[in-house]
Amino acid sequence: MDELVRELESDAHLRVFLRADCNVSAIASAVIARGSTSEPRTSSLSVDDDIHEPRESDEFVKCLDTAVHRIDRVIADHVGEHHATLLDQVSSVDELKTHLAGVKSSVTHLQQSIQTLQTQVCAQQAHLRNTLQQYRNIEQCSDLVRHVLRFQHLSKRVLTSAVFIDTQSPLTTDARQRENVSVALAIRELDHLRHAARFTDLSVVRAKVPALDQLTMTFKRNIRSSLQAGIQNSSQNEIRDAFELLFYLGDLKITAHACVNDVVQDVERACRAVIAEDKLVRINSSLLNNSDSSARSIGSAVSKADVWKAVEEFFNVIRVYALQVWNMQRVLLKMIESQTNQSYLELVLDADEPSLFATYWEVTCVMVHEVLASTRGYSSAVQSVLIAEYPRMREQATRVLNDLLMSTTQSAASDFLTVVPANEKGEIMEESFVKRELVPIAASIAERTQLLNAMSPLYEAYIDRAYNRIMHPIQLMFPQSSNYHASPPSRSDMQTLSQTIFAELEHAGHDGVLLEGMLQQVQKAVTRFCDNVQKMIHHGKAAATPLLNFGRTPSQAHNVGLFNALSLLHDTIKAIETYIATATSSAENLDVSTATVDVKASSTTKLLSCQERIENLQYALLGSYLQTLAGLLEPIFAKMHNESFGLGTDALKEASVKETIQSRSNVQTAQGTRGSKYMQEVSHVFAVILDEHLRRLPKAALVMPCLVDFVERLMSTFVRHAALLRPLTERGKLRLANDMTQLELRLEQVVPLRKNGAPYEELRAFRHMLFLENHEILRDATIDKIRPSNVWHHLISRAPAELQLPHRLRNWTATKYIEWLDTCAAIDQSSLPSTSVVASSEKVLTHSWRDVPLGMACLKDPQLALQVEKQAWKVILECLDAYSQRASISTNAERSPIYDLLQESSALLLAGYEVLISR
Repeated sequence: MDELVRELESDAHLRVFLRADCNVSAIASAVIARGSTSEPRTSSLSVDDDIHEPRESDEFVKCLDTAVHRIDRVIADHVGEHHATLLDQVSSVDELKTHLAGVKSSVTHLQQSIQTLQTQVCAQQAHLRNTLQQYRNIEQCSDLVRHVLRFQHLSKRVLTSAVFIDTQSPLTTDARQRENVSVALAIRELDHLRHAARFTDLSVVRAKVPALDQLTMTFKRNIRSSLQAGIQNSSQNEIRDAFELLFYLGDLKITAHACVNDVVQDVERACRAVIAEDKLVRINSSLLNNSDSSARSIGSAVSKADVWKAVEEFFNVIRVYALQVWNMQRVLLKMIESQTNQSYLELVLDADEPSLFATYWEVTCVMVHEVLASTRGYSSAVQSVLIAEYPRMREQATRVLNDLLMSTTQSAASDFLTVVPANEKGEIMEESFVKRELVPIAASIAERTQLLNAMSPLYEAYIDRAYNRIMHPIQLMFPQSSNYHASPPSRSDMQTLSQTIFAELEHAGHDGVLLEGMLQQVQKAVTRFCDNVQKMIHHGKAAATPLLNFGRTPSQAHNVGLFNALSLLHDTIKAIETYIATATSSAENLDVSTATVDVKASSTTKLLSCQERIENLQYALLGSYLQTLAGLLEPIFAKMHNESFGLGTDALKEASVKETIQSRSNVQTAQGTRGSKYMQEVSHVFAVILDEHLRRLPKAALVMPCLVDFVERLMSTFVRHAALLRPLTERGKLRLANDMTQLELRLEQVVPLRKNGAPYEELRAFRHMLFLENHEILRDATIDKIRPSNVWHHLISRAPAELQLPHRLRNWTATKYIEWLDTCAAIDQSSLPSTSVVASSEKVLTHSWRDVPLGMACLKDPQLALQVEKQAWKVILECLDAYSQRASISTNAERSPIYDLLQESSALLLAGYEVLISR
């Protein structure tokens, strides 16, 4: 077949029939058309491209017939070859149909058999069910008969027991306990039998149920009575016997919790009765029969002895009942169930349930809080006594806690308490249980704190009372009245305040919580006191303008009085710090565990806060005062520029001889040298300031640092002015050195100058620099102790007049230029406003009074001091540039060697000064 297809494809006439788009009708029409035409022509059909001349049509038909015959022959041959196979397949189909018919027949027979078997099985199941029901009925009847017989036996055992028949029977304790255990087991088994379905409907059972119920109630009531008696008497044997019977009765868990609840109710009832208001008020016997209630209230009185007796009884009730619950829990720990090897306490408590004593303690503390809170509704007289006795109440509570700890520690054996472990957050951890020893009462800080914190209603009232008592002297010092003339508190007032504070501290005792509360109130009182003092401070011209004789003004005296009061309060705070340290040490030595807070750490923080507030206010008062005093002397220093420090040669020789003679005189003559005219005025004003102002300052700790700053400011300002003196001849240098000596003698009367570090060394080094040659200045080692700006100013003063000083260049006065250097240069202000320099600098600089009491931050802050020198050098450069321009314009002028020396000194002096201040 494949070979025939290939031959047809190779034939040029017949392969057209093998195309997929072969159109036989079109081919036939084309062949017929060609055969009927005598002349050859082109066909219009596109599919007849392979057909040639019409004369070839016959040949085409012939070829087509031949191909058809060949195809038929091939098909016939193919059918002949596969006929036998086809017949075999047809026979196989017939066999399959026969087999299928047989299978269907077998399935039908099988279904019939299954239905028959199912019918038989159902019948057997029904028969078996009936048989089982009969057997079950027989078994139930036998169980019922057995239960009835057992019930008869047990009921007879219970009804004829010696426990109920003869309560006065001569049984020993052990024998009676064994009899009780036997009865308890019988009652429990009877209870199980009675709970069976419709068991009590039987007449033989129903007849005995009332008597059994009555005996059971009596038996359980006797056991609970025995348990309560054992708990009250702390008899472990009675408690153990009662718990054993309750365990056999199945009421152990319920009864144990019920006992704790009963104890809690008894505690609350007893505590409320002990501290009732009518128990604390003593009524005059003559007014008992008076019907007028107002008369009775007037005749009533509150005795501290009665209150204290009630408080002792109050905490004694808590102690007694706490021991009862703890002993009961201890018995439960010791009793072990034989089958599971668990303690009875584990049977009573769930896995995540606290112990019985923990429950009692928590509820009791809540009750104590509620009872003490209810006392706030008592009469004011009763409340005042209770509040006043609060520290003793805490002492009594602590004493009770220590007593409980001691008594339970001695009696606590190494028994176990099964607890569920918890993590740090208190969450239960799902792990195996762990065991611990029996914990004594109040062994943990949490238990002790729990009871002490329960007294918080009275604590708040006590703290308020202490605050009011401390604030009373302060209110008397600063009354809120329009007719009150504000005057500083006197020494007597401050002593009264100190005595009141210490009286409250002593009343609080060594209790850490109370001391903590007292310190909080002291801190509030100090804040209130400082606020009032701050409102009373005199500011402005009243405090800054001196009298004509430079004496102390009333405003200054007023501020000094406030400073004295603050100093006394500061001493009181220091004494409180010592008292607290002694009290806490005594509490530790006495093993007093009431200090539940770290009093030392908290007291240090609070007292330091108080001291800082007082000292800041003191620094503000004294700093502004000393600034005013410095403002009296500094303008006099500026008057040196009005005097002449440059003389001729003859006068210089005469002055040198006179100076040599004076230098050889005694010390008294040297001290009597009055110096220049401005120095004489300085000496006069300084003597008044020393007598009228400085010597009247109190001997407080911070007065000396402020006086040191005062002296440093004066020396710094003096050196600033001295460096700007021009002209300065040798005679002028000697006068200036003598003035420095006079200044040292005056300032030595205030503070020892050895306490003044850099400013005093600068003063001495500057005096040394006065007598150095120009080329020696930068090589001398003492120059490093002088601020570079002062060196530059002094070098300019030695230069020709064309090299102007900085303040001359800016058309400022020397005072104005020095103020700019000391206050504004550090914040890079190129110009000085017409308003106060100090006021403008205080807006920018953030230094407190404590850091800069005299208002010159550059004397304290090394970074600011270095910034001042850098700004000063910028101004010096302006002077040098101006001088250089003048020198370049003038044809005859030569540049001074000072110019080159200043250019050389810039980096050298700044580097040396930076090293000096970094030490």
